Amino acid sequence: MADNATRLACFDALAASLNANHTNGVVPVTAVRGDRNPTDMGDTAGSDGSVRNGTETPPAQPGLARQRMNVQSAIADLPWAVLPYHRNYLLPVTWNNSLNREPWQNLFPGEGLQQEEAKFQISFKALAVRDILGEGTHLWAAYTQESWWQVYNSDLSSPFRETNYQPEIMFTVDNDKSAFGFTNTQLGLSFNHQSNGRSQILSRSWNRVIASADFERDAALVRLRAWYRVPESREKDDNPAIWNTMGYGDITLAWRNDQHEFSVLARNNLRGGDDSKGAIQLDWSFPISRRFRGYVQYFNGYGESLIDYDARSHRLGIGITLTDLL
Repeated sequence: MADNATRLACFDALAASLNANHTNGVVPVTAVRGDRNPTDMGDTAGSDGSVRNGTETPPAQPGLARQRMNVQSAIADLPWAVLPYHRNYLLPVTWNNSLNREPWQNLFPGEGLQQEEAKFQISFKALAVRDILGEGTHLWAAYTQESWWQVYNSDLSSPFRETNYQPEIMFTVDNDKSAFGFTNTQLGLSFNHQSNGRSQILSRSWNRVIASADFERDAALVRLRAWYRVPESREKDDNPAIWNTMGYGDITLAWRNDQHEFSVLARNNLRGGDDSKGAIQLDWSFPISRRFRGYVQYFNGYGESLIDYDARSHRLGIGITLTDLL
């Protein structure tokens, strides 16, 4: 867009469209494209928001993942625009029946942790350079922080048991190739640093190069990720066996049904027998107000946090989420 005034006009139109369509969660294509005006071009606007003329076949309505991309693209260049990346949520109550106490006991012997704790995540991204290598290729900066808080443990002054920090630089390519009924909406390549910011025996960190691909079909999203761990020297490696439990990638499936969103995340180290280790996370969000959604999260497996990369967690939590995947 040529200037801030044009961007603001597009944003105002987008906001009005979002308000009008809040009840069904769908954003019309014309609201986010902003490049065709039926009254200026002699076309007519269909009841679904598409643009038609006497000979044109009306364009297919994009899936929810593409609509989200269009909305973010329409506002990403605004000076104050910070966009959601992963989910932003608060689970004030979670219960883990297999809490990993060993690292804490090694540093603070005799001090007990509780199975009940709070968990929350903040995650956002900002557009660094648009069309960096041509139209539809973008550079992003992102940050994700996830915390596990012993908020009900007054005997220990309610400490944060673990916090993971993830700064990330991403290169993305917008795509529109279809196969087997799905459309590849985006390809990505990123450099990700993840650390718990601790020292001595509690220190955990690793660096990864992550390749990703998103596929959509109507109200469903499939996200594939594969990663390569950047090698570290033996002296500096806090978790040399992290491959054994975190594996080489993950797959996420998300879908929306009548304002309810469900998702499954799964990963495995691709080994057989007793050496097979992985994790599964199930998510369900549902409307409770205009601004917030109820959120239930279930996790079972290894690597819920860096401190637990080699310990199995079995957690159920309930709370609210501000942002979803779709």
